Amino acid sequence: MRRNVLCLLAFIACLHAWAQQPPELNEVVVTATRIESPLLESPSFVTVISQKDIADSGAADLSGVLSEQSGVVINNYGPQGQLKTISVRGSSSDQVLVLLDGMRLNSSRDGSVDLSQIPTENIDHIEVVRGSASTMYGTGAIGGVINIITKKPNGPGLTLEVTNGSYIPHDATAVTGTGPSFVPASPMSLLDNQKLSLSLTSRLGDVGLMGGGSLARGANAFVWDDTAVLGDWRQRNNAQSFSGDAFAGLQTPFLGGSMSARGTVARSDIGVPGTALYPSSQADQTDTSASGSISYQTNQFFTDALTLDLKSFYRYEELTYNDPAFPPESIHHTHSASVDLTQKLAFSEEVSAVYGGSAWFDYADSTNFASAHQRLNLAGFLSVPVSPLEALTFTPSIRYDYFSDFPGYLSFQLGSVLSLSEVSSLKIQFGSAYRTPTLNELYWYDPYDVGNPNLKPETSYSGEIGFSVAEKLLSIDASVFTRLVFDQINWDTTQFPATPVNISEALLPGAEVHAKLNLTEQISFEADYTFIYSLLLQYLGQNYSLSDDLRVPYVPVHDVRVSAKYEDGTTTATVEMQYVGQKFSDPANTQSWALAGYVLLNAGLKRAVTQSLSLSVKLLNVLNTTYYTVAGFNSMGFPVDPSYPMPPFSLETGVQVHM
Repeated sequence: MRRNVLCLLAFIACLHAWAQQPPELNEVVVTATRIESPLLESPSFVTVISQKDIADSGAADLSGVLSEQSGVVINNYGPQGQLKTISVRGSSSDQVLVLLDGMRLNSSRDGSVDLSQIPTENIDHIEVVRGSASTMYGTGAIGGVINIITKKPNGPGLTLEVTNGSYIPHDATAVTGTGPSFVPASPMSLLDNQKLSLSLTSRLGDVGLMGGGSLARGANAFVWDDTAVLGDWRQRNNAQSFSGDAFAGLQTPFLGGSMSARGTVARSDIGVPGTALYPSSQADQTDTSASGSISYQTNQFFTDALTLDLKSFYRYEELTYNDPAFPPESIHHTHSASVDLTQKLAFSEEVSAVYGGSAWFDYADSTNFASAHQRLNLAGFLSVPVSPLEALTFTPSIRYDYFSDFPGYLSFQLGSVLSLSEVSSLKIQFGSAYRTPTLNELYWYDPYDVGNPNLKPETSYSGEIGFSVAEKLLSIDASVFTRLVFDQINWDTTQFPATPVNISEALLPGAEVHAKLNLTEQISFEADYTFIYSLLLQYLGQNYSLSDDLRVPYVPVHDVRVSAKYEDGTTTATVEMQYVGQKFSDPANTQSWALAGYVLLNAGLKRAVTQSLSLSVKLLNVLNTTYYTVAGFNSMGFPVDPSYPMPPFSLETGVQVHM
C-alpha cells in the first residue's frame, strides 16, 4: 500500500509540473472555519458544488448532487422520493451533519437527514467538508459536514423547469405479501415520474425578494431483470411518491450589514419501500415540515477588527407511518429551535480569534415514546488562527457542549496549512468528534424494537494529511486519513426485541483523490477515487484484531468515479462512470451476505435553444446494471430483509425556461 501511495503522489507531482498555469481565482468557503476563508487556506478538505454544477447534474434532489462527490456514498432506500441518507468516508448517516445556511437539519429524534426531501431549485451552492468538525458544530460531525447555502435575491428573474422520467416497458412479476402476480408491460412506464419547479427573484428598492417551489410525482413502478435472484423480471411495487415544497425569502441592508429572512414548507406522501415481501402494499408514509430563519451579518461590528454572524432558526417536522398489516399507526412530532453566534476578532494580520456559541432545543413527541422528551444543548467554541510565518497558519480549536440529558463533552482540533505556492498548499489536521444518542435510540418502543436509555455517546479521533492544487488547467485534492471510532451505536438484532447498544469499535484508514483537468476551454475530465480499508475491532462484545481483517458493514473498499464534459456555451455533454466495490451487510463478512460491487454509466446532453430556453436529456444506468444498495443476500441467494432494488436503465428529459 505504501508503494502505491508514493507512486500516486509522484504521478500527481508530475501532472502539477506539467500543468503549471496562471492561478485560478481561489474560492471562498465558510463551513470548515465558520468565517470566510480561501479554499487553499482552509485546514479541512472542502469541495464546493456550484449552482451550475447542480444544474448540470440534472438531479431531482440533493442526493443526486452529492452522489458524484469523492468520499460520499448515498444510502438509497428506493427510487424518486424514497429515503436517501449519506455516508462520508465510511461514516454512518447520523455521523454526518447536514446544515442549511449553517443551521443543523439533523434533529435529536432520529439523527440523520432524508436527502430526498431537499429539492435543488433553492440551492446556490454546497460546501462538503470531509473529516471531523465537532469543534465547530458539535454532535454528529464525525464523518463530515454538508452545508447547503441557499440562493440570494440578486436581481429580477424567473426560472421554470419541467422534467419527465421514463423506464422501458417490460412484462414482469410483482411480488407482494400475498404472492407473485403477472404484470404486463405498460406504456405508462414512459411517463413514470415528473417534476415541475419554479424560482422567482425580484427587487423592491434595496430589498431583494425571492420565492418558488416544486411539485414531483413518481409511480416508481420500474421493471428490472432479477432472473439471477428470483428467476424472473420483477416490478417494483409500493414505491409511489408525491411531494411539494415552497420557499420565500428576502434580504435587505441593515445597520451596515445584511439581514436575511427565509421560510420553507414541504410535504411528501410515499409508499414505503422495502423487500419483495415487506412492508405490505398498503403501507405509506407522510412527511411534513416547516422552517424559518432570520440572520444578520456584518464585517464591521462597531470596529473594523470585529465581525458578527448571528442566526436564529426554527423547524417543525411531522412524520406519519401507517401499515394496516402491522398496526398501530406511528406519528412523530419534532420541534427544533436554535440561536447561533460567530465573531472574528482580528488582533493583527498574524493572529485572530474566531469564537461564538449556540443554544439548541429539541422537543419530540411520538406514539413510540412513553412520554414526550426534550433536549437542550448549550455550546461555546474558540478557534485561534496563528500565522508565525507568512506561508504557515496553525489553527487550534476547542469547543465545550452542555447537554441537559448527557454529561458535557469537550472536543478539540488542530489544523495547519502550509502555502507551497500561490496555487498549492499542504494540510495537516487532527482532532476529536462525537455523536450523542438520538431520542429514538434512547426511548423508542414497539413490539419489535426497544430503545436503550443507558447508551453512551459515540466518540472518534481522526487525522489526515494531504495537499491541494488549484490551477487553471489542473486542480487536485489528495489526502491520506484515518479515523478511530469508539462506542458506536448499532441495533442488536440477536435478541428480541432488538435494542441499540454501544457494540462497535472500528478503525477506518484510507486515501482520497479528486482531480480535474481542463484539457481545453471546452473539454474537461474529472476523476475521484476513495480507498477505505476499514477494520472492525469490536462488535457485540467480541474483540477482533487487525489480523482478523474484517470490514466494517456497508463500507466499500473502493469507490471510483470518472467523467468527461464538453461545453461550448450552448451545448453541454457529459459522460460519467462509477464503480462501487463489494460491501458486507454483516460483521462476520459472510460472503453469502455480501453486496456485489457494481458499475454505473450515465450520460447527459443539455442544449440552449435560445437565450431563455434549454432542452436536456439524461441517460441513467445505461448498462442496465441490477444492484442493491442497502443489504446483501442470504445463503439461498434471496435478498436479506430489508433490501432495496435500484432503478434500471431510465431516460430523463427536461425543459428549462429562464426569463
